[in-house]
Amino acid sequence: MSPVALVHTEKRKQLAHLAPVDAQAKLIDMWLYGKSKNTQESYRLNATRFLAFVAKPLAQVSIEDLYDFAKHLDESDLSPNAQKTALSVVKSLLSFAHKIGFVAFNVGAALTLTKTPDTLNERLLSEVDVAIMIRLEPNVRNRCLLRLLYGAGLRASEVCNLKWKNLATRGDAGQVTVLGGKGNKSRSILLPKILWDDLMSLRGSALDSDPVFKSRKKGGHIQRQNLQPIIKKAAARAGLSDKVSAHWLRHAHASHALERGANIGLVQETLGHDNVSTTSRYLHARPNDSSAMYLPL
Repeated sequence: MSPVALVHTEKRKQLAHLAPVDAQAKLIDMWLYGKSKNTQESYRLNATRFLAFVAKPLAQVSIEDLYDFAKHLDESDLSPNAQKTALSVVKSLLSFAHKIGFVAFNVGAALTLTKTPDTLNERLLSEVDVAIMIRLEPNVRNRCLLRLLYGAGLRASEVCNLKWKNLATRGDAGQVTVLGGKGNKSRSILLPKILWDDLMSLRGSALDSDPVFKSRKKGGHIQRQNLQPIIKKAAARAGLSDKVSAHWLRHAHASHALERGANIGLVQETLGHDNVSTTSRYLHARPNDSSAMYLPL
């Protein structure tokens, strides 16, 4: 028997002695194991949404239930991307349940996900936009936070979880090491001196174990839900959309670096993309040329 088969057999044994409700909860815990905290929260939310909708055990779910759920999502106020994510999560759960023998058939395999339009170009900020956001931010900590989100292309969760021990000196500047993305992979990002000096000006007497960006109320790490209001206010000062988020600054990092000649593989490594095709989207979102420019219009 192969190692994979042995693992699946062991998982079936863990579920066999449990009551149906407990076994389903245990199955979901197994399915989520090893995923990042943010992914676990998102997957659990969408799985719970689906199970509440069908109101039946996973083993009794039919393909009709899946299509009814898809229709329900389509009639909700969720964006097309959020709908696709929800359905992808359900398909993943059903696939895992079938793989370890919890359900007899993988009904999720019969559901084809529609391709959603790429709206990345609608979420790209110009270099001037970003510069104004940073320059008009009156709070030193928040200004440094904005500059790091953009300058290092960090995810919201990555910047919120930073500790001083994650920063290391490199010559007259430094680097930041973060843990994030699929599989919680570690990556180190070299920082320009101006950004490094900004960060060091915040440290004071902070210990290596202290958060870089503290919560003003609780004293621990700044929470993701408190990050968006900071960015939203900065965007408002710059006269930008109230939809601007931490991820918009990450998008801006990628597009601006590529436009300035950065190697696409380097941008991929900096952002922590698993596949270079993800990074290449930024090349297509704001092209520097097109055949339309050659026509006698």
